[in-house]
Amino acid sequence: MQMSNPKTSTYQEMPSMMRMNLTTVLRIILAILVMLILWSGIKVVEQTQLRHQVHIDIRKLNVEIEDLQTEEQRLMIEQQTFSATPQVASRAVSELGMFFPTGENRRVLPPAANPVDVSEKGQGDE
Repeated sequence: MQMSNPKTSTYQEMPSMMRMNLTTVLRIILAILVMLILWSGIKVVEQTQLRHQVHIDIRKLNVEIEDLQTEEQRLMIEQQTFSATPQVASRAVSELGMFFPTGENRRVLPPAANPVDVSEKGQGDE
């Protein structure tokens, strides 16, 4: 009779109880692997959704940046217009001889006794 060495035993030579334990362990490992695959799939979907949301937010912020840049340019033009007003006044005085009216150059007119409606007067003139 040949004695088998326990180190070189095969799956068929194992007792049935050990085979059941090994089968149960393999099934548990397989179940864990399946759950990990499902979990990683869910995480991929979550990351994709997050990436899409961030892309949408970036596009909205880019549109807002463009609107703010347009508003800034408009305000700069307006500022330049207002800063040019004193230059226009000084050139009007120096080059055209215009002046700001003083007290003796002003005249206050009293309102008319019978005010005329402008719309009525305009219709009668035609």
